[in-house]
Amino acid sequence: MKSFILRFLLLALLPVFPLVAKTQVFSPDFLCVTNDSLFWAPANNPCGTFTAYEVYGSRNNTGPYSLLASIGDPAQTFFYHEAANNNETWYYYLAAPHNCPGEVVLFSDTLDNLIPLIGPLRLVTIEGSDVVISWSPSPSPEAIGYVISRNTTTGTTILDTVYNTTSYLDVNADPALRSETYFVVALDGCGNKSLVTAPHQTILLQSSPPDACNPGLTLSWNPYINWGGGVDRYEIFVSVNGAPATLSGTAAGTATSFTYSGGNDGEQLCLYVEAVEGTTGLRSRSSEVCEDINILQPIRRVDLLGASVNADGSVDLEWRWDATARIVSSEQGRRQGSGPVVVTPLPLATPLTDSNTRTDTDANAQQAGYQYTLTATDECGNVVVSNESITPRLRGSIATDGNDLSWNAYQHPLATGLAYELVRVGPGGEMVVFDGAASDLKFLDLLDLVANEGVTLCYFLRVNVTYTLSDGTELDRSVTSNTVCLTPAPRVYVPNVFAPNGVNRIFRPQLSFGMPTTYQLLIFDRWGGQVFESTDLNLGWDGTRNNEPLPAGIYPYVIRLTPQGGTTVELTGGVMLLR
Repeated sequence: MKSFILRFLLLALLPVFPLVAKTQVFSPDFLCVTNDSLFWAPANNPCGTFTAYEVYGSRNNTGPYSLLASIGDPAQTFFYHEAANNNETWYYYLAAPHNCPGEVVLFSDTLDNLIPLIGPLRLVTIEGSDVVISWSPSPSPEAIGYVISRNTTTGTTILDTVYNTTSYLDVNADPALRSETYFVVALDGCGNKSLVTAPHQTILLQSSPPDACNPGLTLSWNPYINWGGGVDRYEIFVSVNGAPATLSGTAAGTATSFTYSGGNDGEQLCLYVEAVEGTTGLRSRSSEVCEDINILQPIRRVDLLGASVNADGSVDLEWRWDATARIVSSEQGRRQGSGPVVVTPLPLATPLTDSNTRTDTDANAQQAGYQYTLTATDECGNVVVSNESITPRLRGSIATDGNDLSWNAYQHPLATGLAYELVRVGPGGEMVVFDGAASDLKFLDLLDLVANEGVTLCYFLRVNVTYTLSDGTELDRSVTSNTVCLTPAPRVYVPNVFAPNGVNRIFRPQLSFGMPTTYQLLIFDRWGGQVFESTDLNLGWDGTRNNEPLPAGIYPYVIRLTPQGGTTVELTGGVMLLR
């Protein structure tokens, strides 16, 4: 084996002179060492006459080196080292001094008396019907070529000896019928060969076709062996009807089988596997298998899009499925909150269509939110449940300076982009009052409550969604929420004094507009006894109890009322009765 040290020892022995242009005295081309014999080829040095071949040796590659021989015959190109025995390792280098005054004498590379080191196999991979073998170069400089061998039925056979390359194309292999095993050894100029590399073998892929109700195409292969970093994973590539193959699955580095279930009835599938090395990412491709798929087309997907609320509380649904599937039944599932699922059988169109819609007229989505799913069953009993789709839910309340609207974040497993629009419906028609991104979940609609006193405003949320279906198709849709209607609560005026014998003879509250849906007025004396009750806004207190006038003073009251479209309020205080 050679070290990569070119020796310039004479440079260290020469005195230091000003730099001038010099030539060099080249060393012999040190070819190889076989046991105790060294071989070389002469060097061409026209600068002067030949002096000798000098052979230096040491038992240690770092030296010190001793002059073993000085050979004066320029035609001699070998040296027998008698002392090289007892299975010792020796290291040698050569020089060829010539009568070239002032020139630098170069030394050869250093070789040992061992066989060359191997160049490890990098990979074997199938290209078409051929096999490519690739290896790393031998670290031994005396290596001049490589011998490639393959296992055959009659034993290991040498295929070829190649030079100045680290790859080989075996055009006589049959990797579609068997896993081919390869070896590579390094070769030096003396015919010495390295040890045999750890073999690599091609991946033989085999398949079992699916049956009518089992669309799975089963693949099996022999493991790829002897990668330094092991196999990180196997990638499965599939070509459909002659189209370019695409990555369609991944298996663990320890796996030797995979089931591909993506085939459709009538397709021709061609598949191959690639092993991926764990540290370098090197790839080895398997043989290819092709199968004609003859199955009862299964149902594989039901993509349920948005659930959109209508003004009457019904819900519009839209979904996509494979119309070529042998679907025999379908059901809608509807759930409110954590309640039970209400299942509704769905009629099947004849023929089936990829795109489908229906309106759930049994829903009341103006009053409650719903979660929907769809289920489809095919001839073979395969059942596929869709993703869940929820109805958007809007909430609203009256604030001191307008109407406060909020909503839950719209969540849908197929949604890849969305934005919100809040629509106000008033006397002037519809108006978008807010346009926001996915992170916006509330809005205050600022209003002049005095100017809008008694005016009912309604709102609904429009969710603009981009759905990405399981086959990669993108669809833009708008989904609407329930409607929220808000009427500003009327102002309540309560007098603090009245005189039954004067101008203000009756005590009762007054509303700025409208009539309450519920009403109660209670009057108490100073000791907490009830002296009057009314549930009619127009029937007030005249200062009597049982038609008997009560004395002047302050009388506590409680007023409870619910404005139309509002929430119940309770007012308490005291009114001064004057006589």
